[in-house]
Amino acid sequence: MPIKHAIVHLIEKKPDGTPAMLHARDAELGDSQAIENLLADLNESYNAKNKAWGFFQGESGAYPFSGWLGDYLEGDRDFVGFSREAVEHLQKLMEESNLSTGGHILFAHYQQGMTDYLAIALLHHSEGVAVNESLEVTPSRHLDLAQLHLAARINISEWRNNKQSKQYISFIKGKGGKKVSDYFRDFIGCQEGVDSPSETRTLLKAFSDFVESEDMAEEQAREKTETLVD
Repeated sequence: MPIKHAIVHLIEKKPDGTPAMLHARDAELGDSQAIENLLADLNESYNAKNKAWGFFQGESGAYPFSGWLGDYLEGDRDFVGFSREAVEHLQKLMEESNLSTGGHILFAHYQQGMTDYLAIALLHHSEGVAVNESLEVTPSRHLDLAQLHLAARINISEWRNNKQSKQYISFIKGKGGKKVSDYFRDFIGCQEGVDSPSETRTLLKAFSDFVESEDMAEEQAREKTETLVD
């Protein structure tokens, strides 16, 4: 999974109406195994979440993200500048949302197969314990990807090459379908365009037709269907 560009910024924000404070990084993260592991773990956690799908709103003052992303992809601004514009916009939206909390914001442009993606995630830490080289138990702080609640993934290739698509953006939905992540969706400028359950039913119907055409054994078909649903 080649990582083309990655950067992390920090927004300090409490859900009490106090102003958000931005700590912006001024250089990309260098290539490392740690970054690759982080993105792999992030994708694993993200793929297991309940998601909604959509596409970019028309670019405007309220939804400037797609314009900044387009400028970056065209070479009119570098990745650091693009991420800085975006995170400053997110900071403003956080200040308007009393329920929002801060965290580390990861921007990662990577390639999987022949497809380019942009992942954006709000990451939080958890406090734990570890055993050090002296065999002593010590406090340990780590990114808690199991508690990933605000993240989005943009299929850049589909956005650029399929103008009719309405499902090149995915983002994590709030538990129970609650719109607790509205400000994050608005930050991306995403308009929901595809109903995930409906998409799943369509996929299962296509798979069922495939099973029938292949005359697959019942037990094998059931196992593959369960794998697909999971």
